[in-house]
Amino acid sequence: MVCFLFITPLAAVSGWLCLRGAQDHLRLHSRLEAVGLIALTIALFTIYVLWTLVSFRYHYQLYTEWRRTNQKVHLKVRDAEGPEATQHSLLAAGFLKKVAEETPV
Repeated sequence: MVCFLFITPLAAVSGWLCLRGAQDHLRLHSRLEAVGLIALTIALFTIYVLWTLVSFRYHYQLYTEWRRTNQKVHLKVRDAEGPEATQHSLLAAGFLKKVAEETPV
C-alpha cells in the first residue's frame, strides 16, 4: 500500500510534466521531441496500470490463501442437564472413552 501511495502521485506528476513538455515542444515546432514525450507518457501510464493490476492480483491471492489456511472455528456447546451432561463432562475430562467411531466436533 505504501508503494501504491508513493508511486501513484509520482506517475501522475511525471505524466503531467511530460505532456506539458510535449505542448511546449509543439509550440516551438520540434515535433520529434513532442512525439517522444507523448510516447514516454503513454509508456509510463501503461507500465503503471500493469504494475497496479499485477500488484493487486498478487496481494489478493496472498489474502485468499491466508484466509483459506487460517480459519477460526468456534464451537458452542449448550448447557444440558441430566445424564448426557455428566457424560459429556466426563468425556471432556478424559475419564471415559468414546465408543463410537465419530469424533465430537
